Amino acid sequence: METSTRRAFRKAIFYGGAAGVAAIALLLSYLFGAFEKRGDIHSADVCRNVPNRQKVSETFNSVLPQATTYEFEEDQVLTPDSYFKSRCDVNGDDDALLLTLNAKMGSDRPWREWADREIPPNSGGDRTYFNVGVKGVSNAEVAAIWVPCYASEKGSKQPWNMTVFALVHHPLEASDKEARQTLKDLATDFARQAHKDAKCDLPSKLPG
Repeated sequence: METSTRRAFRKAIFYGGAAGVAAIALLLSYLFGAFEKRGDIHSADVCRNVPNRQKVSETFNSVLPQATTYEFEEDQVLTPDSYFKSRCDVNGDDDALLLTLNAKMGSDRPWREWADREIPPNSGGDRTYFNVGVKGVSNAEVAAIWVPCYASEKGSKQPWNMTVFALVHHPLEASDKEARQTLKDLATDFARQAHKDAKCDLPSKLPG
């Protein structure tokens, strides 16, 4: 029969081992950020070239990958011709780029050619198309819209359109369906503002 001393010794080893495993798990969780507080994005943090900043801040707080801090960088050239551009980047910890909103100009062309050439590379799955602007294209990592802008661009005297996209560089914390809709909404709102800022003279074909 096992003596009480041996039983006590075995229990001590068992509980000591369990405590050690728990301590290691806590350490690993700490090292990998499980206890880091998620940063909070306020409307004033969001780039000034982004419309509905309060709404956008709420969206970002709910779907962006977790980071202890978020920083925004904006870039805009308001010249109303082919040089116009508008961009907003969201960065997380260690300056990791999380999301980009971008509007840039390009000569008018068939939308399928535009989609083949201008959609940023990504791994967001199959594309779907939607009828916003000339045409919209989306998956779980990008939503892009081909938006009419100038009937006769200042330098070329040719019709020019605008490529607007919302692109994530790390997957959103959302289902595939939710991610697609979120990016479409972000791209559409950003396109509406960029179309106004660029002083486009063609109807945008955007909703609202």
